[in-house]
Amino acid sequence: MLKHLIRQFHFSKTERYGAAALLLLIGSSYIAPEVYLVFHKPESTDFSEFESRIAKYRQADFVANEHSNASEGTTLFFFDPNTAPAETLCRLGVTERVAHTIVRYRERGGKFRSADDLGKIYTLPKEVFERLRPYVRIGGSGVPARNRPVADAVPSEQFPFDPNTASERDLLRLGLPKALVVRLLRYREKGGVFVEKTDFRKLYGLTDADFQRLEPYISIIRAEAVVRPATYADGYGKKAAPTSLDINTATPDDWQQLPGIGAGRANQIVRFREKLGGFVRVDQVGETFGMPDSVFQNIRAYLQLNELSIQKINLNTATEEILDAHPYISFKQAKMIVAYREQHGQYTRAEDIRRIAAFSDSEWLARVLPYLMAQ
Repeated sequence: MLKHLIRQFHFSKTERYGAAALLLLIGSSYIAPEVYLVFHKPESTDFSEFESRIAKYRQADFVANEHSNASEGTTLFFFDPNTAPAETLCRLGVTERVAHTIVRYRERGGKFRSADDLGKIYTLPKEVFERLRPYVRIGGSGVPARNRPVADAVPSEQFPFDPNTASERDLLRLGLPKALVVRLLRYREKGGVFVEKTDFRKLYGLTDADFQRLEPYISIIRAEAVVRPATYADGYGKKAAPTSLDINTATPDDWQQLPGIGAGRANQIVRFREKLGGFVRVDQVGETFGMPDSVFQNIRAYLQLNELSIQKINLNTATEEILDAHPYISFKQAKMIVAYREQHGQYTRAEDIRRIAAFSDSEWLARVLPYLMAQ
């Protein structure tokens, strides 16, 4: 039996050499690639430019999505990023994720001291920030935050005071911003009275920090019979309100004759009119920064549009900076207008901007077209 098996599996010398050579060949085929890589390094391909293009594409897509999402159900209004809750930020067109990022930043002790600080939130798209910048009001002030100093250079003192009778000087000594003091004095001028401490907290623009600091010193005495001190805000020297006022020709002094309009607000209205290039509707007066709707409704009956003299922007010569300076045109929209002109040639009429695909908002077009021309 054993001999039979040996004869079956016996290999001749030639067969044994052949088998050995085959095994050597197979082993070499496995080892050769590794040996090749040791002595010959493959050339690496530089994908940095390709990855950079992908990153730019994703960023552009992200901004476009942010803009698209923000455009639906967005309402623009003045807000303080130091106090606005996440729901308010979402109403302004900020995504829920970014809104919670802002809230968490505040909870960890972060504070926005100017409008530009809001732009430092890395998840907030630049386009959304530029759209919100004009509406940022630090501390509720009617002055745009980017034009305000980082902090009021008024020394803060603490002493008992009655908000119904405190003078302008005393209110400033308490460390309250000048704009807030003027607002308080005007409130009293119109018959407003602080009955309880909580009434003082309702003063528009007063921060939680200032109220908590001053609350122990608020002492309201017989609020129903207060005697207000005379200040520049008491309106002495004012003339009776005019029966009508032309909104396109009225001077700051003319505006101050209207109830609720002081020197600061009168100058704001005139500056806004100049930036627009003139009013085309009475309702535009109510769009002035810091103008409460209650004040506008109170003076609306006096306002008339007798002279329509509009300074228009030439679409064929205007730069991005000139277009961006108009209150109704954002920097991105200005770039689109100029880019379309460079790609397709000069505009033949103002309505040609409707051909820009991104300009689909008919309400915005109706507002901006009266201020544009093509020559």
